[in-house]
Amino acid sequence: MNYATRLYTTLTEPFRAGSRLDLRLVAVFVLINGLVFANAYLHDPRIGYDNRSYFAYIQALSKGRLVTPQDSREFFSPPLPFAFPALLVALTRMDVARAVKFAQFLNVFLSIGLTWYLLKASRLLGSRSSLGLGALVFLGILPVYYRSFAFVRGEPLVAFFAVMILYHALLMVARRQFTPVNASILGLCLGLSVLSRQWGVLLLPPVLLLLGYCWIRLRPLRVPIARVLGLSLVIATVVGGWFYFYLRFSQGSFTPFNRPPAAKFSFGNQPPEFYFGLSPGLLFKAPVRPNFPNELIPILYSEIWGDYWGFFSISSTDTRTSNHINGRGLADILETGSRPSWLETNYDTISAYLGRVNLVSLLPSSLALISLGVVTVTTLRWRGSREALPDQRVIRVFLLLAIGTTMAGYLWFLIMFPDIGKGDTIKATYVLQIFPFVAVIVGVVLKHVEERSRLLYRLLIGGLGLVFLHNISTMVTHY
Repeated sequence: MNYATRLYTTLTEPFRAGSRLDLRLVAVFVLINGLVFANAYLHDPRIGYDNRSYFAYIQALSKGRLVTPQDSREFFSPPLPFAFPALLVALTRMDVARAVKFAQFLNVFLSIGLTWYLLKASRLLGSRSSLGLGALVFLGILPVYYRSFAFVRGEPLVAFFAVMILYHALLMVARRQFTPVNASILGLCLGLSVLSRQWGVLLLPPVLLLLGYCWIRLRPLRVPIARVLGLSLVIATVVGGWFYFYLRFSQGSFTPFNRPPAAKFSFGNQPPEFYFGLSPGLLFKAPVRPNFPNELIPILYSEIWGDYWGFFSISSTDTRTSNHINGRGLADILETGSRPSWLETNYDTISAYLGRVNLVSLLPSSLALISLGVVTVTTLRWRGSREALPDQRVIRVFLLLAIGTTMAGYLWFLIMFPDIGKGDTIKATYVLQIFPFVAVIVGVVLKHVEERSRLLYRLLIGGLGLVFLHNISTMVTHY
């Protein structure tokens, strides 16, 4: 077998059903990454969450030094997502916006790698392609995925490394491959994830618990497991930990932010409507700012399925200059109570559509919640041999822990740094890393559905396809 044949076999292995390619997997894979490419090509690089601060960050980083609070409000963000555009600025003297445009296309490769590894991980969980198809379809109908990958920031990198961590965790548990190579890759992915965004730190607890459990249960393999754990932690610390020590010595904290924290952690830091506000009327009619301010559930839901903050689907333009206005700028204009004649925006027309998007998205949202519930209950009720390591159960626990620790860490952040009256840190992009894990869990449940009723399986996949068609306008930039 020559090199080209081996490469083709390796690249197509996740798409195979026996000896042939599963064209459904290929089609969904191409569709997802085609949309990511379209957004990289079309989306204005100047429009994105915190982009003004990120542009200042890139400009400072291009001078070969780490960023200070005087340079950018995003001084606390790790540098990896901005290293490539900063290098372009340093080497070519191009303006930051053009460098960021080039960096947007890097996200296309991240998405290709993420979806490819998602399929590889799905193969380790089940030989049938229905699991991978279900996971890929669910991930592919999430507007938050396409919006996040259109921006140059850390979360797409964290999501990519999270799926690589999942795959190599599966190799260790399912194939007993507690090898130095897997340990090195695992440590590198952990280190690069925390060097991409602080949310990557939240992937450490499930990895440590997984390897710790394996060490307890697999007595003959305790030595290689201990080596894997030690080597991966050392590599992760060397690769990513240095930045947090830099923050500790320069800013006095491992977790600084651009506004002061609450005096202590207390659920009282946020008002009751933050936890319990639902605003069902506006949620399905006009799920856009400034409606239901600082209400966690409706804003997060609208961020997953729509564009609450107005940086992707809700577009605005100053017709005098043809410059785009981001969601924050539009909100400032709307707060004045009058609209200047030069403002061109789809805010009014698209608000009702986004409400319908939220309504039809109750189907995949319900499927995700039911899948999480089913996997949690069946995992807790598992009964099996005490001598064997129940691979499927352990991996399901790992998936649930990865989702749970991320959401717990994010909730801690929201409570410690409240933004009363606005809630502008409630963004689904911040927890992007959970969605591939949720997609795998949905895929696991859909695989079991197919084994019991092919008709119900097809109806569910078809329903998700119809949701995709209805919501597709939220998946392509309006900027």
